[in-house]
Amino acid sequence: MTDSRLQQAIKRYQTAVEQLKTTIDASTDPNHIIADAAQPNQPEEVKQQLTRTQILEVFTARDEVQAALADTMQTSGESLAAIAQLDKILKDNATAIATICETVDWQTSFNPPKEAWWWSLQPERKPYKFWDQLDWFWSAVSISSLTISLGLVGDISSRFLTGGPDTLGALAVSTQSILTLLTAGGALTLAGQEAYKSILKSRKIPERFWHEISAGFSLLLVIGLVGLRISLPQIAIQYNKWGFNNYKEGDWGSAEENYQRAIKLNPDDTLAHFRLGLLYEELQKLDLARTEYQIAAQDNIPDAINNLSRLYILNKNYPAATHLLQKSLADEQKLKLSAETKHALLKNLGWARLMQSDYPKAQAKLLEAIDLQQSAKVTNNIAAPHCLLAQVMEAQKDKKGAFKEWETCIQYADITSSTDEDSWVITAQKRLTEQENQK
Repeated sequence: MTDSRLQQAIKRYQTAVEQLKTTIDASTDPNHIIADAAQPNQPEEVKQQLTRTQILEVFTARDEVQAALADTMQTSGESLAAIAQLDKILKDNATAIATICETVDWQTSFNPPKEAWWWSLQPERKPYKFWDQLDWFWSAVSISSLTISLGLVGDISSRFLTGGPDTLGALAVSTQSILTLLTAGGALTLAGQEAYKSILKSRKIPERFWHEISAGFSLLLVIGLVGLRISLPQIAIQYNKWGFNNYKEGDWGSAEENYQRAIKLNPDDTLAHFRLGLLYEELQKLDLARTEYQIAAQDNIPDAINNLSRLYILNKNYPAATHLLQKSLADEQKLKLSAETKHALLKNLGWARLMQSDYPKAQAKLLEAIDLQQSAKVTNNIAAPHCLLAQVMEAQKDKKGAFKEWETCIQYADITSSTDEDSWVITAQKRLTEQENQK
C-alpha cells in the first residue's frame, strides 16, 4: 500500500498544528491586541483565541496519522521526519494546551488507546524549587504518617469501645476512622488518588505542590490523633463524673461501665479505681474491690488505703493491714489526712491489733480514735471504735468497761451503713441481755 493516505493525514496534521501554534504565538505576543467585546469591528485575526475545537482538530488529525501509519506498508523517511517534527511542536505547546482543556475528561468521553499519548498530553514537569526534587521524601512522610495514624486509631478505638460503645465513644471512633480512611484512600488506592487529583485540579492548585499537600494532610491527621490521644485523661475525668453520678443514683450497672471506660482511657486515673473499688465492695465483689483499692493506694489516696486495710482484716491478713495502717498514720502530714480518715485508720488499726490479740495496743488506738471523734466532732462511724473497744475489754476480763462500751455501741450504731456494725450490734445485744439476766 502506498503512503498517499499517510501524506494526506500528515498534511491535515500539519495544517492543524500550524494553526494551533499561530494562535498560541499570537496570544503570547506582548504586542498582540486583546479583543474588546465593546468594539465589534476589530480585525478577525485580532479576535482569534485558542479554542478546544482547535485542540480537538489537532488530536483527531494525529489519530488519523497513526491509523494511516498502521495501514501503510512502506513509509518514507521524509514522512516519518515530518511527523516527528510536528509531534515536537505539539509537545512544546503542551503548557498552553493544558490551560484550555482538561484532557482527562476527553479520555473519559472518547476512550483513546493508551499509545495515543497526545490525548493525555501534559507539560513537561520541571523542578520549580529545590524541594520539588524531594517528592520521594514527601511520599515517605505521607506513608509514615498514615501508618502512625492507623496505629493511633486502633489504640484509641479499643479504649473507647470497652464495655460496648456509648454515644461519645461511637462519635470519637467513627470520626477518626473516617478521616483516616479518607486520607489513606487518597494516598494508597488508585481511585482515591484520582479523586484527590481531581479535587486539587478543581482548586487550580499547581501539580508541583501536590506531594507537599498530601504530606501536610497526613501530618495534620497525625497531629489531630495525637492531640486526641493526649486528651484522653481529660475525657476520662468526665466518664468518672458520670460514673459517680450513676453510683449516687443507684444505677450501679452504668456506674461500673463508666468507671471502666474512664480507667481504659486513663489507667492512671486512681480516683476512678478507688470509686470502682467502692462499687465492687457494695456488690460484695471483695476480690475485685481489693484489686482496685490496691491500685488507688499506690497513689496514696487515704480512703483507698483505709478501705484496703479493712479488706485485709476481713481476709485475716492482719500483718498486711497493720503495716499499711501504721505507714499511713506515720505519713499523716504527707497524706494530708482529714479527721474522718484518720479516725477510720485508727479504728482499723485497733481492730487489726485486736485480731492479733495485742490488746494493749488495740485499746490505745481505739481510745485515740474516740478522743479524735470528740475533739474533731467526727460524725461518721462513731459507734465502731466503741464496739471494738468492748471486745478488747472483754478479752481483758473488764466486764464493767465492756458493758459500758456495748451500750455506747448500740446507741450510735448505724446498721444500714455498715455490715460490720450490724454484726457488732448483734453481739452487743447478746452481751447486754446476758448481763441483765445475771442481775
